[in-house]
Amino acid sequence: METMPLYVRAGSILPLGPVKQYTGEQVDAPLTLSIYPGADGSFLLYEDDGSSFNYRQGQWMGVQMNWSERQRSLRLALARGSRMLPPLRRELVVKLGHATRRVVFD
Repeated sequence: METMPLYVRAGSILPLGPVKQYTGEQVDAPLTLSIYPGADGSFLLYEDDGSSFNYRQGQWMGVQMNWSERQRSLRLALARGSRMLPPLRRELVVKLGHATRRVVFD
């Protein structure tokens, strides 16, 4: 009873960020991407400033993530119509089963 099962669809990409108390809080910990193999999957990570309507003028960033089960690879790309927001270099931790890798998206 101390643990609760988590059911995740095969091919899911689950982003988990560090805990923030409010949207403007600065954190040093990287975003963690947990990949659940078994099928192809994709995810669009959306970011904006969290406090204005500037996303309407194109001030947003999207990171398109695609998992290929056959190639066992994760592809990250800037989403069409978006642009990099500061910081221009993002550290990510990618977890696949028990394997963990640090990658940089810039």
